[in-house]
Amino acid sequence: MVICPNCGAEIEKDSTRCPYCGYINIEGAEKKHLADIKKIKDKIAKKKEEPDKALAKGFFRGIGVIIITVSILVLLAVAFFLQLRRALSDAPKEFLSPSEQAEASAYKEIVGEQLEQAYEQKDIERMAQIFDKAYSEDRVNIWGIPHYETARASSYYIKIKKIEADLDKGKIEKKEAEEITYYCFCLYYESYGDDGAEIFDPIREDEIIPIITDRLGYTIEDMEKFRDKVMDPPYVDRIKVQRCTKKHYKNYK
Repeated sequence: MVICPNCGAEIEKDSTRCPYCGYINIEGAEKKHLADIKKIKDKIAKKKEEPDKALAKGFFRGIGVIIITVSILVLLAVAFFLQLRRALSDAPKEFLSPSEQAEASAYKEIVGEQLEQAYEQKDIERMAQIFDKAYSEDRVNIWGIPHYETARASSYYIKIKKIEADLDKGKIEKKEAEEITYYCFCLYYESYGDDGAEIFDPIREDEIIPIITDRLGYTIEDMEKFRDKVMDPPYVDRIKVQRCTKKHYKNYK
């Protein structure tokens, strides 16, 4: 396991992305990229072991295989480096200079005060704004400050309310299905912790469970069966959720 430098969650070392915030795990992505290239090279080597058979199929067909293979390699390399460049430009720095560390500490202190005030007022929308601004706009990792889990749950709850309206459409997009499923699962499995229980326990019972059972079509029995498959305590693994539920998306109402 390694720590995501963007949100601070523990993720599998070989994961290409953080299942919680989508941050690209450079080490895992590079490992997968090299593995993909190795597979292609192995296929090429296998072709070279059968020269007579390849020649029998014709010179031009062999040339075509080489061209396609080289094209795939080039496309994989370009896609990987574009993805890597985007991640490095958008994500918070993993290693900060002393001055940057001081700025980040000052930022977290200010955000901590704002979050404390919003938490005392039970202002879910304000906590969501603080959380989203830190990660989406200012690109500062605020993991570890008081009420972090509650702020994250607030962000998920606001997103659920926005996506819920799309369920009234004849058919929702795959991305919307993935998002509302993940956010609802996070609140159902109480990933907001003890800190957010006072605020989100009633919301879980009165709003989230009805969405899960009436709109998404899962039973409580389904949810309990999913628990061990999708949890990476105390967090919910986004990739595991998608893996377990993607076949149900067409049933969403």
